[in-house]
Amino acid sequence: MRVEGELDMATAPALEEALVETGFSERVVIDLTGCTFLDSSAVRLLVASVRDSEAAGGKLELVAPEPGVLKVLEISGVNTMLPVHATLDDAL
Repeated sequence: MRVEGELDMATAPALEEALVETGFSERVVIDLTGCTFLDSSAVRLLVASVRDSEAAGGKLELVAPEPGVLKVLEISGVNTMLPVHATLDDAL
Protein backbone atom coordinates (compact mmCIF):
# COMPACT_ATOMS: atom_id res chain seq x y z
CA MET A 1 0.00 0.00 0.00
CA ARG A 2 1.28 3.43 -0.87
CA VAL A 3 0.60 6.61 1.10
CA GLU A 4 1.04 9.99 -0.58
CA GLY A 5 0.92 13.36 1.17
CA GLU A 6 -0.18 13.67 4.78
CA LEU A 7 -1.39 10.76 6.87
CA ASP A 8 -3.57 12.44 9.44
CA MET A 9 -7.03 12.49 10.97
CA ALA A 10 -8.59 13.21 7.57
CA THR A 11 -6.75 10.55 5.57
CA ALA A 12 -6.02 7.77 8.09
CA PRO A 13 -9.54 6.27 7.76
CA ALA A 14 -8.89 5.43 4.09
CA LEU A 15 -5.71 3.55 5.02
CA GLU A 16 -7.52 1.83 7.88
CA GLU A 17 -10.25 0.68 5.50
CA ALA A 18 -7.68 -0.72 3.07
CA LEU A 19 -5.91 -2.56 5.89
CA VAL A 20 -9.16 -4.02 7.21
CA GLU A 21 -9.91 -5.33 3.72
CA THR A 22 -6.73 -7.44 3.87
CA GLY A 23 -8.06 -9.20 6.98
CA PHE A 24 -4.65 -8.58 8.57
CA SER A 25 -3.64 -12.15 7.76
CA GLU A 26 -1.24 -11.27 4.95
CA ARG A 27 2.14 -9.59 4.74
CA VAL A 28 1.48 -5.93 4.03
CA VAL A 29 4.08 -3.30 3.23
CA ILE A 30 2.96 0.29 3.69
CA ASP A 31 5.11 2.54 1.53
CA LEU A 32 5.44 5.95 3.18
CA THR A 33 7.99 7.20 0.65
CA GLY A 34 5.56 9.87 -0.58
CA CYS A 35 4.22 10.65 2.89
CA THR A 36 5.19 14.09 4.19
CA PHE A 37 3.52 14.09 7.62
CA LEU A 38 2.16 11.71 10.28
CA ASP A 39 -0.06 12.83 13.13
CA SER A 40 -1.13 11.00 16.28
CA SER A 41 -4.13 9.42 14.55
CA ALA A 42 -1.76 7.85 12.02
CA VAL A 43 0.46 6.55 14.81
CA ARG A 44 -2.61 5.12 16.58
CA LEU A 45 -3.68 3.41 13.35
CA LEU A 46 -0.25 1.87 12.82
CA VAL A 47 -0.04 0.59 16.40
CA ALA A 48 -3.55 -0.91 16.23
CA SER A 49 -2.78 -2.43 12.83
CA VAL A 50 0.39 -4.09 14.12
CA ARG A 51 -1.62 -5.72 16.90
CA ASP A 52 -4.42 -6.77 14.54
CA SER A 53 -1.89 -8.16 12.09
CA GLU A 54 -0.06 -10.16 14.75
CA ALA A 55 -3.34 -11.55 16.07
CA ALA A 56 -4.40 -12.65 12.57
CA GLY A 57 -1.04 -14.21 11.69
CA GLY A 58 -0.04 -11.48 9.27
CA LYS A 59 2.91 -9.14 9.14
CA LEU A 60 3.01 -5.38 8.74
CA GLU A 61 6.10 -3.53 7.51
CA LEU A 62 6.81 0.09 6.61
CA VAL A 63 8.98 1.91 4.11
CA ALA A 64 9.88 5.32 5.53
CA PRO A 65 12.86 7.13 4.00
CA GLU A 66 11.63 10.67 4.78
CA PRO A 67 13.47 11.96 7.88
CA GLY A 68 10.47 13.76 9.40
CA VAL A 69 8.23 10.71 9.08
CA LEU A 70 10.96 8.43 10.40
CA LYS A 71 11.45 10.73 13.40
CA VAL A 72 7.74 10.43 14.32
CA LEU A 73 7.98 6.63 14.05
CA GLU A 74 11.04 6.65 16.32
CA ILE A 75 9.60 9.06 18.92
CA SER A 76 6.36 7.09 19.12
CA GLY A 77 8.18 3.74 19.28
CA VAL A 78 6.41 2.38 16.21
CA ASN A 79 9.79 1.48 14.73
CA THR A 80 10.29 -0.99 17.60
CA MET A 81 6.98 -2.72 16.89
CA LEU A 82 7.47 -3.46 13.20
CA PRO A 83 10.21 -3.42 10.57
CA VAL A 84 10.90 -0.04 8.99
CA HIS A 85 12.84 -0.09 5.72
CA ALA A 86 14.66 2.72 3.94
CA THR A 87 13.47 1.69 0.47
CA LEU A 88 10.70 -0.36 -1.08
CA ASP A 89 13.33 -2.69 -2.58
CA ASP A 90 14.64 -3.37 0.95
CA ALA A 91 11.13 -4.26 2.08
CA LEU A 92 10.45 -6.58 -0.82
